[in-house]
Amino acid sequence: MRLIILYLLLGTSQIFSQPYLGVSYNNSEPSNSTNLTSIQKITFSGTNISFLLTDNSTVPKALSTITKITFSPTGGENPLPVELTSFTASANGNQVTLLWTTATEVNNYGFEIERTPLIPPFGKGGTQGGWEKIGFVAGSGNSNSVKEYSFTDIPNHSSTRPVLGGIQSFQYRLKQIDNDGKFTYSKEIEVGDLRPSAFDLRQNYPNPFNPSTVISYQVPVDTKVTLKLFDILGKEIAVLVDQEQKAGFYNYQLSTTDYHLSSGVYICKMSSGNYTSSIKMTIMK
Repeated sequence: MRLIILYLLLGTSQIFSQPYLGVSYNNSEPSNSTNLTSIQKITFSGTNISFLLTDNSTVPKALSTITKITFSPTGGENPLPVELTSFTASANGNQVTLLWTTATEVNNYGFEIERTPLIPPFGKGGTQGGWEKIGFVAGSGNSNSVKEYSFTDIPNHSSTRPVLGGIQSFQYRLKQIDNDGKFTYSKEIEVGDLRPSAFDLRQNYPNPFNPSTVISYQVPVDTKVTLKLFDILGKEIAVLVDQEQKAGFYNYQLSTTDYHLSSGVYICKMSSGNYTSSIKMTIMK
């Protein structure tokens, strides 16, 4: 049985850049690990196992003293970090799909997905709005096989940022987190020219709110946009937006202190050309 186990471990060595064979003993001898490139041959003779090293030295051991034979990418000293082999993004309208693959994983708790906008007119490599966490995907813990992951994002639909204005390009990165809390970042990838396919005024978040909330909306073409606030009786309280805006995604951050708003229900109405839409918002103090 020991011979079969040892053969299987050696047979998988090509997937690591520095493979080790670890042997543990039951007779108070210290366990050790040896780089497999230092081993010429392993032979069995009766109740013994013998390791012939590249320096022509021989390490004989009695099989009865061996409690465990293990295969390790690092000799058991430092875990092999997660090996990310690919990280890509594709856009379909206003939806972004992220795909990434790992070749090996050790101690991998998972991946936080982070996003930052590129603000027009700067475009590629332009001003960033700061990174924010938008999701999490659990890792595979320990793995020597290829693992594939995916995450779908609809930019700005879950964002809590203030107005950023006509955002059409974003960067993404992965924050890989170990079980012990240590983390590393992936490379950054960019998705550009994200344009909404239709007008849309989304429900504010949070709602009810106090002291502030975010109103998100999108426009598919360059156009004039009006965003107004009314009380429940239809009286106009304030004009939040009244200007020409480029196609893109927008967030407006409304604070109760901006217009001395008291507790109650309010109406937010968006108008642009023939498009109109309204949402109800509740302030609870």
